[in-house]
Amino acid sequence: MESGFEPKILICCECGQEFVFTGAAQAYFVERGYMEDPKRCKSCHTKYKKSQRNHRHQPETISSERHLPE
Repeated sequence: MESGFEPKILICCECGQEFVFTGAAQAYFVERGYMEDPKRCKSCHTKYKKSQRNHRHQPETISSERHLPE
């Protein structure tokens, strides 16, 4: 399938490695309304999303000690 986009070489903001932003991926970004190129390679993006999910789902620890005004 021809996307009309040329592949771009980008640099991952996490690991510093080059990665290819393919024409198909660019077409997907346009279709989804994304205005910026990706910042992370696929591997770092997966790790980032996983860490965000884990961070969101950790319950807050509530102290059993309550500090009331005296």
